[in-house]
Amino acid sequence: MKLKMLSSMLVVFLLLLPVGLKAQKQVTDFLEMGVEDARIVSEAYLQPYGEMLGKSLNGGWYNSAGVHRIGGFDLTFGVNMAMVPDVGKTFDVAALLPQMSEGWSLEDPNLYMAPTAAGSMPEALRPRLEYEGESVLTLPNGSGFDKLPAPMVQAAVGLPWDTEVVLRFIPSTSLGDAGKVNLYGFGVKHSLKQYIPFLKRMPMLQSSVMVGYTHLGSDVDVSAYGGGSDQLLEVTSGAFTSRLLVGLNMPILAVYTGVGYGTTNSDFALKGEYPGIGQDPFTLGYTTNGVDFNAGLRLRFGFFAIHGDYTFGDYSMLSAGVGINIR
Repeated sequence: MKLKMLSSMLVVFLLLLPVGLKAQKQVTDFLEMGVEDARIVSEAYLQPYGEMLGKSLNGGWYNSAGVHRIGGFDLTFGVNMAMVPDVGKTFDVAALLPQMSEGWSLEDPNLYMAPTAAGSMPEALRPRLEYEGESVLTLPNGSGFDKLPAPMVQAAVGLPWDTEVVLRFIPSTSLGDAGKVNLYGFGVKHSLKQYIPFLKRMPMLQSSVMVGYTHLGSDVDVSAYGGGSDQLLEVTSGAFTSRLLVGLNMPILAVYTGVGYGTTNSDFALKGEYPGIGQDPFTLGYTTNGVDFNAGLRLRFGFFAIHGDYTFGDYSMLSAGVGINIR
């Protein structure tokens, strides 16, 4: 039985933040393995997308280490492009077998590495699972798409006490067959210059701290499973970051760096009634945390500004944007 449950999970990420791409092949429905075994294999298969989603939401919060003056503001459109490391493009099927129901095994023990949703592998090299000696399925190929662009629109405004606030917001928006999506986020940046005497004597040198939180929610219709009802894939993701920023602001050029700690949580919940399986089969959860570092620059031409930076971490990320900037 060929179904679109897992393909729909991929479409959420490839169309949700629209990048204009789709998974190239329909994958075998893991639900045929039983709910718990399907959850185990699906979680490994989709892990890079689950982790990339949160990482993408944590980028693009700033394009300078400085803080707006009171009433200063910027309106910026940007894109964060998270990238899967090589280790995230495959997963070890043999390592999952002890977690699965007794009876599952590899048809060929020498073929045990399968592509994740972000990887790609010829069918002849992909593992094939059997249950109690009967061949069941070949692990599906991935999309080969190992990058996740996340568009962001945000505004920042300067407040008293050398502080600025940053807001992100996308109202609930229909994306056709990809379902709908909504996003909101808020952040605060506070200058450190007032507390460090030597910085006060160096007007071009800037330093600040910032924190930011972004939430994304989406659902996609996956109605395809044998006459069930209310079949949806609900996706929620929350990402928090804290950063220490240091940079140099000049009339045209600004150079900045940031180092800090971030956490992300993303859930994919398969909702609805599935004949022969039950209600709300499973939820996949992904969590990341750790320290990362980025460096970038911004060019200003009057009120117009462009910027770009690179984040070093387990999932590296390129960020770029354009906007209106009034200090």
